[in-house]
Amino acid sequence: MKKIKNEMIKSFIFSGVGLIFLLFVLYKAITSFILEQEVQKARLLTHTLVYTREYLAKVAPYVEIEDKKFHPFSLTPAYAVGRIALLIEKNEKIYVRQTSDKYRNPNNKPNEYELLAIDYFRTHPKAKEFFQIHRGHKTIGYEHLFYAYPLKIEKSCLRCHGPKNTIPKPLLQKIEKLYGDRAFGYKLGEIRGIISVKIPFNEIKHKVDLLFIKLSILLLFLYLLGVILFMRINNLIFKDIKNINNYLQNNLAQNIYRPFRKKLNFFEFDIIKKEINKTVTSLKSYQKNLYKSLYYNELTGLPNRKKLLSLMKKNDYPILLLDIDSFKEINYYYGEKVADEIIKKVAERLKDYRVFHIKIDEFAILLNKNISKEEIYNFAKELIKKLEEPYEIGDYSIVIKFRAGIAYTHRNFMRALSALDATRFLNKDIAFCSEAEKIRDSYQEHLIWLKKLKVAIENNKIVPFYQPIVDKEGNICKYEALVRLIDEKNQVISPYFFLDVAKKSRLYFEITKQVIDKTFKKFNDSKYEFSINLSTLDMENDYIKEFIIDKLSNFSEPQRVSFEIVESEDIKNSKNAYEFIKELKKYGCKILIDDFGSGYANFDYLLSLGADGLKIDGSLIKNILTDKNSQIIVKTIVNFAKEVKMQIIAEFVENKETLEYLKTLDIDCFQGYYFSAPKEEI
Repeated sequence: MKKIKNEMIKSFIFSGVGLIFLLFVLYKAITSFILEQEVQKARLLTHTLVYTREYLAKVAPYVEIEDKKFHPFSLTPAYAVGRIALLIEKNEKIYVRQTSDKYRNPNNKPNEYELLAIDYFRTHPKAKEFFQIHRGHKTIGYEHLFYAYPLKIEKSCLRCHGPKNTIPKPLLQKIEKLYGDRAFGYKLGEIRGIISVKIPFNEIKHKVDLLFIKLSILLLFLYLLGVILFMRINNLIFKDIKNINNYLQNNLAQNIYRPFRKKLNFFEFDIIKKEINKTVTSLKSYQKNLYKSLYYNELTGLPNRKKLLSLMKKNDYPILLLDIDSFKEINYYYGEKVADEIIKKVAERLKDYRVFHIKIDEFAILLNKNISKEEIYNFAKELIKKLEEPYEIGDYSIVIKFRAGIAYTHRNFMRALSALDATRFLNKDIAFCSEAEKIRDSYQEHLIWLKKLKVAIENNKIVPFYQPIVDKEGNICKYEALVRLIDEKNQVISPYFFLDVAKKSRLYFEITKQVIDKTFKKFNDSKYEFSINLSTLDMENDYIKEFIIDKLSNFSEPQRVSFEIVESEDIKNSKNAYEFIKELKKYGCKILIDDFGSGYANFDYLLSLGADGLKIDGSLIKNILTDKNSQIIVKTIVNFAKEVKMQIIAEFVENKETLEYLKTLDIDCFQGYYFSAPKEEI
């Protein structure tokens, strides 16, 4: 890209060269002009002398020279003009001669250039003048302008230059006595000779140089004046550009949206300034709206989950999480408009606290750091009592129930969420996270689950369940294989309860092997595509990798196989995982990123893995109809995926309303209980 400064230096160089060329042309033009003036001077001079000759030729015959001091031919054209030429030479430094190849006076003997001119006029009878520039020769040693005017025999000339028998005898004798027998016998119209004018070239050059110097000084003055004005304008332009650039670097580049107030020199830059300020105003408004949409709930105007999590990174507060019981039923029975009004009134009752609107039916309150556990419990109890008072909405008086989960010892949002979940299990209105941990510990006791896993593996009770993935028309396009454990009571156990235990033991890879083996067998004779979940552990294990490659090698259509990989920091740092993914793609397998957007959403990660598609995390889909933040995030994910031509699958589709909304976002496929729960058979 070109720099203005460099272009200006080039402009100066080119303009300087142009000026030199202009001066050269100017010098030539001045020389030509002065030379033409000198030729005109010679022309005027010769014409004057010719007119003088003509006059003398007419009067000389009638004048008798009695004074013997004068030359007998003093009034003849040749003699008189010769004397005038001497005066011109003395006063004007212009050398004039009358000469002829048939000269009478030896002083009028022509030189070679004058002979050349005489010959020219004889060969060109109609020519009226002849001029050349001579660099000096043996006759005249200086550079000069040579001008010649032809002298033709006229009637008055024949009296002295005609045939001898026509010349009066006394005159003939006088001529022969003074000049000898020369220059007789001419006829009317013949070339008698020339008037030769020589103007020294140093005089011409002096005039040329003087005029050239004056004009050059004027041009140089104008050029320098132009350069000074140009530099001044240039400096002002650069000053404006620098001011604009400094503003952009120190403000917009730093995401600081202050108005541009500095005064500029030029109208055009002032227009840019106004456009920048318009843009800044728009950006500030957009930034404000974006911040509001990202960190505040649209319905209640309260800070949302993102704002809470952001705050919790810097501070350690006890958290009280409130949930409205059976809000879906309220929404269904009274309608969305009434349900929204209830949420607004709940927010109004909570306005005196440090409250956050987490989901449509969920609120969080940050409490004082120094509050005791007993005080928190009493506060939650009184608050629930206050919130469960009837809500008057139009003609309705609606009573709603609340539950509360409290994170006190371990103060983070997820602990509060676990405590809220524990209220259902314990059938309590209020629960602490410590109670939730005890429930999980008692239910997932490590040794018990290890035993359950061993028994299930030995008895072939690790089975894949299959959940359909459908397209926009509701047609099944593939199935996802989901691991389940069938216990001794023939109950189907979710991996939530045993997968973490398995990963801490050697049993995990045996589970992976059984799921892969049974899934490949299930779809061997099927037309459907299917997907299997893989973890970083699987892709780091040589045994599992070899097992998968063997299955693919012996499978008739490996292009029907997809592998779902959960996005995590582990895989990002796993070179083996990246290499194994490349190996899978060689077989035509597809790579899908599972639970995308669940907290570790990284678009660069998608591209680096060469993923063919992604599955949007169910936590975003679950509340997408009411959560503005979820809508923004999902739209962003969809736009990115469409741009890089990745397949998009939405998980956790539980109702028709959610499905219809997701269709408007141009999502490719859908999965969830709305279509089917995971089943052992397809």
